[in-house]
Amino acid sequence: MQTQAHTRNSFAEDLYMKANMYFDGQPSGSYANIVFYAKAILLFLTYIATYLYFILGTGSFAEMLLACFIMGICHVFIPVNMSHDAIHQSISSKSWINTIFLYGFEITGTNSYMYGKKHLEAHLNKENGSKKVAIESQGLLLQRQNAERAVNLPVIFYLLYSQYLIFIRDFILFFQSTEKIPQKELLKLFFCKVAYCIAFIIIPLSYIKAPIWQIVVCMLFMYIVITLVAVIILLMPTEKMESTRINDDHTVNDRWLIEVLEHNVDFSPGSTFLNLVAGGANLNVVHYLFPSVNHVRYNKLAALIEETATEYGQQYRKQVLRDVFGIHFNYLKNIQSDI
Repeated sequence: MQTQAHTRNSFAEDLYMKANMYFDGQPSGSYANIVFYAKAILLFLTYIATYLYFILGTGSFAEMLLACFIMGICHVFIPVNMSHDAIHQSISSKSWINTIFLYGFEITGTNSYMYGKKHLEAHLNKENGSKKVAIESQGLLLQRQNAERAVNLPVIFYLLYSQYLIFIRDFILFFQSTEKIPQKELLKLFFCKVAYCIAFIIIPLSYIKAPIWQIVVCMLFMYIVITLVAVIILLMPTEKMESTRINDDHTVNDRWLIEVLEHNVDFSPGSTFLNLVAGGANLNVVHYLFPSVNHVRYNKLAALIEETATEYGQQYRKQVLRDVFGIHFNYLKNIQSDI
């Protein structure tokens, strides 16, 4: 049943009004809180300590595999939990703090400049009613170019997905770009890629006191872990948009907001633990509606979205965590078909 306020406001106006009231009651507003910074420090220290143990330790083969498992998790969780928010300038109002956290991409082998550029373009496309799927516009699919268009590679190639993201994708996007790229970004690309290769190829093979086959198996295992986690988080299929986010009078378009609700799913939106572990990647609806808000605020925003959607008779699609695996399995199984 509609409340009296609905005669004055639109669906979008009510939702964003409630969100702003929530932000006004928080010491850091829509930015990160102490939980975010504590988690970031823990992830960074875990990554460095595990790497040093892997290189300098004299552990068993099983301990080396465990170290690589933890490093593989950190390879994904550091960018997802820290650097993704930095792309959206949602960690702090101070730009230099966001810039520091962007380097979470570089220390895990990818490139903050190109990932940030493509990710923000995908958001802009969605807000402009683009027919292009976000993961395609970001170059996140494995594709080959034929005479007419890009064709998705068979799902078997996704066993090497993390190697593609780290060692290939950034170079393809840099050299296919039609826009002028700052010289400093090109230098950063090459310097950080070389540093990563030294850290994760040269040093392990040179300094670890273990048989070469054990080192190679451990490193391959790390990249398998990265692949499994990255595919689940990154390759979330989303449908194409018809409407634009902003109306001619500069208000938020109700129809655009409703399309986001219709075309996206949030997984376990009430779970604070999952939100903190996944960096908000489980809450796509919240992220599309509030891209400049830090993910530590997502659970409360998910509740506000559901509450407001119910008031206006709109559907808020949510599923439990286990459902995400079925979605990705079916998506990858059909990935050779057109997007």
